[in-house]
Formats: sequence, C-alpha cells, structure tokens
Amino acid sequence: MNHIILEGFMGSGKSAVGKALSKELGVPLIDIDKLVSGRLKMTSAEVYSHYGDAYYRAMETVALAELQEKTQRSIIVLGSGLALMPQNAPYLKKLGTVYYLKVGKQIVVERLSKGEKHSWLRAGDLEDRVVKMMKEREPAYRKVADVTIRVDGKSTAQIVSEIIECDSKENN
Repeated sequence: MNHIILEGFMGSGKSAVGKALSKELGVPLIDIDKLVSGRLKMTSAEVYSHYGDAYYRAMETVALAELQEKTQRSIIVLGSGLALMPQNAPYLKKLGTVYYLKVGKQIVVERLSKGEKHSWLRAGDLEDRVVKMMKEREPAYRKVADVTIRVDGKSTAQIVSEIIECDSKENN
C-alpha cells in the first residue's frame, strides 16, 4: 500500500500538514503518537516518565508493524524520534512514501517555546538542545526519507500542494 508518511523534527508541522492532507485527499489520518498514547491510555509525556524512551520506541515499532495490514490508503504521521530506530526503516519502506518535512532551527525554537506539548525541552537552553537533537536526528531522517521538503517560509497549504504533486508523480 502506498500511504503518505510524514516525518520530521518536533515543530516541523507534521500534525498540521497531516490533518490538511487527510482532509484534502479524503483519506484517514493515523498519528503514531496518538496510537501509542491511546493504547496505553496515557499521554506521551506520561509514557516517557513511567516507562522511558526505549519502551516508547518499542511501542512505536509495534504500531508500525500492525499498520502493515492496513489496506486503506492513509496519511501516517510519525513521532519525531521514530526514524532513530533502525528496525523501523523496513516497515516504513513497505508502508509507502516517506516525506521528510525539513525545518530550520529558528522555526523549531520559536514553535517549541510557545506550546506546552514539548515543555520538557525547555529545561536549560532550548536552542542548544534543539541544535544538538536536530544534528543527532538528521541522518536518520534522511536515511528513511523518499522525498525531502523544506518547510521554512511555507504555509501548510503550500506544503500540502507540494506533497500532492510529488505523490501524483510517484503513483503515475
């Protein structure tokens, strides 16, 4: 099945783009973080604090494995750390086309400094933490990506249009 899969760093716009793509294409949206949280009846932050990173990553892999059976085309939004686990790459390749929403550091810092979703990152120097994490994650994102889309300075609608254009070329 050729699902559209969105990956990228925190604050790259994966959720907003996923929702807009789902609406535009009339296909379901699957958010891996929400699957994991829903299954455990806890927020992502609670899962991390109770069980740790390794457990959360294992749950993401279980969710990906289960999606292999999903035949209805969907938009799949990945957690920002999912690509770090090498065992996930074969699942992603089988599921569909992975679009890496590549975002600049300044936009990430601006977005993460506002909301509560990633408040744990603000302990210490947010910019330093973002730079370090982006540098660590970039190779993993590039490795699993089929298409990289620079999102800086683009609206959600522009990113959606770019993905739809790429997707129509891939499927023709």
